[in-house]
Amino acid sequence: MKIIWKRVELQLFLIYATAHLPIFLLSDARYWDDWSLSGASKDMLVSVFTQAGLPIIGYYHYAIQLVGWWFYAISTFSLGYLIVHVFYLILKALNFSKFDAMALSFLVAVLPLNHARIAAINNPGLIFILIFVFAIYIFVVSAKENNKYKEYFSYALFMLSFLLNSLVPAFLLVLFLAVYLLYKKENALEDAFYRRKYLKIIKYIIKNTYLIILLPFIYAIVQHFLLKTSGMFADDYNIIEIKFSTLISDIKVIIFYLFPLDGVYLGMRLLLLVFAAVLMVVYSITSYQVSSSPEVEHSGRGLIGMGVVLLGLGASAYVMVGKEPSYEPWTATRFQVLLPFGAAFSTLGLFKIVFAVFPAMNPDKRHRMKVASFGGLIAVFIVNWWFVYGTFYLDHLWQEAFADTVRNTPALQSRNSVILDRSGLQAFDTMAGLGEYAGLHESATGKRDALILNYDSMIAYGGWSGFVSKFGRFLGAWTKVEDAAFDVPGCLYIIHRGRAGQNKWSYAANAFIVKITYPERYVARDLLSFEGPFCQSTL
Repeated sequence: MKIIWKRVELQLFLIYATAHLPIFLLSDARYWDDWSLSGASKDMLVSVFTQAGLPIIGYYHYAIQLVGWWFYAISTFSLGYLIVHVFYLILKALNFSKFDAMALSFLVAVLPLNHARIAAINNPGLIFILIFVFAIYIFVVSAKENNKYKEYFSYALFMLSFLLNSLVPAFLLVLFLAVYLLYKKENALEDAFYRRKYLKIIKYIIKNTYLIILLPFIYAIVQHFLLKTSGMFADDYNIIEIKFSTLISDIKVIIFYLFPLDGVYLGMRLLLLVFAAVLMVVYSITSYQVSSSPEVEHSGRGLIGMGVVLLGLGASAYVMVGKEPSYEPWTATRFQVLLPFGAAFSTLGLFKIVFAVFPAMNPDKRHRMKVASFGGLIAVFIVNWWFVYGTFYLDHLWQEAFADTVRNTPALQSRNSVILDRSGLQAFDTMAGLGEYAGLHESATGKRDALILNYDSMIAYGGWSGFVSKFGRFLGAWTKVEDAAFDVPGCLYIIHRGRAGQNKWSYAANAFIVKITYPERYVARDLLSFEGPFCQSTL
């Protein structure tokens, strides 16, 4: 058993599972645009994703819903682990040390990034990321074995993974890998670098990597003719527009990610940044006094450099279309699918530098301190994920309560009513959209004609007209509110939290305990209350 436990793969799975098993508490929940999938017909799913240029995704969602919504949780959990596992295989193939490969894989598994992968609509993206990292693994192996068949197979996998468009800029990483592997393998290239014959170097690289260089352009041609976008995804949707401000934004993202704890959902951003800054000042003052091996310090700086490159590649696809990766609100984290890899390198690099600054004279003591400290860091990230899943669970309780309230209140089912939600129980304080409310109303009544609005979001966009002008192209079949009585005079109802002033987490804890211990006594609508009607001749 001791030998089995020492296997990194088992340790990696246990770390990953400890962080992400709570996903199964959310097997029936819907988040973000998931309500556009819930209960949707095959024709609607295929139609919408055909507009996005990927009809196969429509078939994929339809197939999963035939199995059951719970399968999304199993798929997300499994795909997430496989991505991390293949990442570990890549590091081994690139001859990273056992500690570095293990540590980087642990960090990718638990870093507080990409919270939005919990959403079912993001699930197919994990498939393409898995294909992408597996293609990198096959490519590295083919280069080491000089196997052309495996190399061409990796190119085919890359082309398939490009269906997730954000992976195309990240493909530049493969070119970097190819150059690095050539440098390590080919004496001619190493000699040219040594003699600084840069023109010869460029010609040599192009000669040996021209297929890699051409691959994104080949995919662009295929996409233009076979995977065209239309409808709501056409025109100004995700159009690349390089601006100076977006480049500054990209640099800002990279700088923030140099401090890997920035953005942990604990409300301590400023404190963490100050702490990191103090560490760097201590390092700059005392670096000449460091008595540990200089190779450790050099390794840490190298890892940070690699992390910066990976973070830049991971963020660039979104920054180019005007979207900035962010920790808040949680829906913005769908822009972070690639950032855990770069953040892992930067985190481990900073960790090594800190231990180079504060060395222990006894090597055995130094090793035990390093392992214990790293274990503590992983534990912090795991606990952070529990809070994340807890917040999503709270959102799930709000969904149950909202649907239950409508289901058991005939007045709220009237087509001539407007419902304003002021409960404030959504995940990460994210304002619910029309699609989410329409889906909740449909799950409660079987109808799609409710006009339900989030009070704060209406205020943020200048009222109903401002909201429609901002998101009008997404109305209709996609949000399933095409039959809403937008212009019918009626009555206004306002939904509040059941007990004013009660903490969100108190709600979640009480509801969870009652659901587990006395399920017959659990009534979701007790979490909410409503006031009204406030009726007038016009609204």
